[in-house]
Amino acid sequence: MNRRTFLKSLGIGAVGAALGTADYDELLGSAPASSSWDMSQAGDWSGSDAGQMIYRPIPHTGQKVSVVSLGIGSLHESDDAEITRIVDTALSSGMNLIDMIMPTAGPMEAIARGMKPHRQNTIAQFHLGTSYNLAGVIDRTRDLAETKKSFEIDLRVYGASGSDIAMLHYIDQDDGYERALNNGLLDYAVQLKQAGTIRYIGFSSHSVNICNRFLDTGLIDVFMFSLNPAYDFENTSEGLRVAEDRAALYAKAAKLGAAITVMKCYDGGKLLSASDSPFGTALTTAQCVQYCLDWPAVASCVAGVKNMEELQASFGYIHATEAERRYDAILSSSAAVTEGACIYCNHCLPCPVSINIGDVFKYYDLAKNGDRLASEHYASLARHASDCIQCGDCEPRCPFHVKIIEGMARVAGEMGR
Repeated sequence: MNRRTFLKSLGIGAVGAALGTADYDELLGSAPASSSWDMSQAGDWSGSDAGQMIYRPIPHTGQKVSVVSLGIGSLHESDDAEITRIVDTALSSGMNLIDMIMPTAGPMEAIARGMKPHRQNTIAQFHLGTSYNLAGVIDRTRDLAETKKSFEIDLRVYGASGSDIAMLHYIDQDDGYERALNNGLLDYAVQLKQAGTIRYIGFSSHSVNICNRFLDTGLIDVFMFSLNPAYDFENTSEGLRVAEDRAALYAKAAKLGAAITVMKCYDGGKLLSASDSPFGTALTTAQCVQYCLDWPAVASCVAGVKNMEELQASFGYIHATEAERRYDAILSSSAAVTEGACIYCNHCLPCPVSINIGDVFKYYDLAKNGDRLASEHYASLARHASDCIQCGDCEPRCPFHVKIIEGMARVAGEMGR
């Protein structure tokens, strides 16, 4: 099944009517330009087969980005030496985009050491609208002064390449969008671009509505969006179909020349597990990436990793055959695709009593699915579900509407603390 046939089978024909049939057919039928980088040239890629990294262009400039890129949000789970090795190996092996958001500032120096030999050829996806507190926890802010202070710290630690992205961080609600505009955050990004400090303006969001509002400004080069089959599909009386508003967003982005860098392409790892996947079968990393790349406007899938094994898995798409990338089987699924499940993204943090909410739910889910070491990992956490004071600060921050307080009570009861 080719891409045109597959996408039209998802029940999104009305999107073409809304955009103009010729425009929509062009988006579905034309694959973005690509080039190759020989991964066999990477000096520290032991144990891998020689493969070819694939690149896609950012439309407004034509600069090319690797279709699989590096997310650093979980690197704090490794020690400093391993963090540096992971980053260096990823960038040595053809990845040229790295998303810079993470929950704690602890690994910054180790990440910078891994980036240093490759910095001029690396596109850093910086997030504007974050702040560093005294404990080193990274939080969301809409304050312009705090935003500038944090970005200046990023530049001091990581430097700039001349091709970086200034991305307004995690805006899912209308009031957040209004504050980003009224508080000067978007103007600040424009100033950085005009000064040549960054090359691209973007934002990150899980909301179709917010994405459309930003695209309508005409200022967006790149945006980061949560995209995978678990989020795209919805249950109907005729079976699973892609939500039309999401399909329309991807086509609109392509028409406007705004590239999408995908977050949550594995649904926090759930799609890689038969017991956790809403489709009742485990997909591979290659299948997940191929699904994302088949949509208009998608330039790169950001694969979050916490160790070298996960980095190797993130290159699965590059080494996979065309047959191994196929994901047609999910179309026959009768699974229920729902929201409300934690995918460990930690957008809910910081917690006032320092619970790492994502880790709590992750180790609970792993233990429930038979991972014998998960209970030990859970026990080693500094704070547990039983430490929850039920303040509710976390729940409004969750983009997937997880009932965190109820979940903490359940985990505490079943895990014993």
